[in-house]
Amino acid sequence: MGRTFDVLLADPDEEYCLLIKPVIESTGEFRMVAHTDSAAEALELARRLRPDVVITDAVLKDRDGFALIDDLTGMVPGIAMVTGHCRQSVLLEVIRREIRLFLPKPYQEDALLALLRRACCGAAEYRAPAHWETCVTRALHTVGVPAHIKGYPYVRRAILMVMERPELCHALTKELYPALARQFGTTPSCVERSIRSAVDAAWMRGDPEIQRGYFTVDKPSNGSFIAALAEKLRGERENTVA
Repeated sequence: MGRTFDVLLADPDEEYCLLIKPVIESTGEFRMVAHTDSAAEALELARRLRPDVVITDAVLKDRDGFALIDDLTGMVPGIAMVTGHCRQSVLLEVIRREIRLFLPKPYQEDALLALLRRACCGAAEYRAPAHWETCVTRALHTVGVPAHIKGYPYVRRAILMVMERPELCHALTKELYPALARQFGTTPSCVERSIRSAVDAAWMRGDPEIQRGYFTVDKPSNGSFIAALAEKLRGERENTVA
């Protein structure tokens, strides 16, 4: 048997959480490490437990599930929404955000397990060491990428992946964008557009003098931006180890 993936559940229905635990754990592929009805507590549990997948309802005790997804994006490999609140406004928000890992209640047990397997594709494919994540976060802040925009978690994960596998910079459309799309439950074209927007935002608000210390051209392409930061941070890591 392969590794067991850790699942965190955020849902306001205590009875549902208790009933769904044996379903999640029935195949031995997944383990439910915690459940909560609070978005704030879910965020804290995610920081502490570092689960592979977080499943959230659309409505929680203190905030909606979409706000929780925003907070968790880039922190955990897999995020899914499972909800019985399927009114039009919720469904339109799911479509607008291109949330692919979505399951309406009620559902068949096999459908939930299939959703978890899809969510775990990203977890199995890539997981960065925590200290690398800190270095990349600091570098993105330094060059001016706003943390609140959609492309931030994509470019952050892309840099981490290229630090580990530099050859990915030569295969953006064939490997890197599709891999990121699988991890975040979206499309390669959405990943590409979002990273482009993140780079554009950095050049609108960042310090040009600082940016010249990282990049050889003004307003680099997606690939050049990712490659330059990954190479600099990889070099700093190697010097630290040496």
